Amino acid sequence: MTLFETAIFAPLLCIPLLLFPYLGLPFEFEITLFWGVAAFAIAGGLAGRSGIFALAAFALTFLGGFVFFGLAFSAANLLFALIHGLVAGVGGWGSAKRHIVKFKAEVLLENEEKRRCKMCGVRVGLWAKKCWSCRASLARYT
Repeated sequence: MTLFETAIFAPLLCIPLLLFPYLGLPFEFEITLFWGVAAFAIAGGLAGRSGIFALAAFALTFLGGFVFFGLAFSAANLLFALIHGLVAGVGGWGSAKRHIVKFKAEVLLENEEKRRCKMCGVRVGLWAKKCWSCRASLARYT
């Protein structure tokens, strides 16, 4: 899904590049390069939100950006395709890395609520070996 989202968002965000000459805005190389890189970074960031593994999000958004740029533009621009794919990959990696922190916190809270003493039902810490209330061993029960 991340691969397809990058391949869909990148061309949508590159539409202003096609509109620059029609609107009378300056169509210089630097402006188009900046807007193209920014569009790919945003597309990678948007696509990376759906991934929970940062490395997988990086690889898939890199491939999505690289494939789109390679298909949309000539194959002679392979270096530009690699750069745009890398920018999209870094955007996806950063977005997934931010998302994984929230995901880990939710998992920790979920596991923390389930860690209870089976004898008396009081909450105990994750690394506790004995219950603080009834002194029962937790190794047998949890």
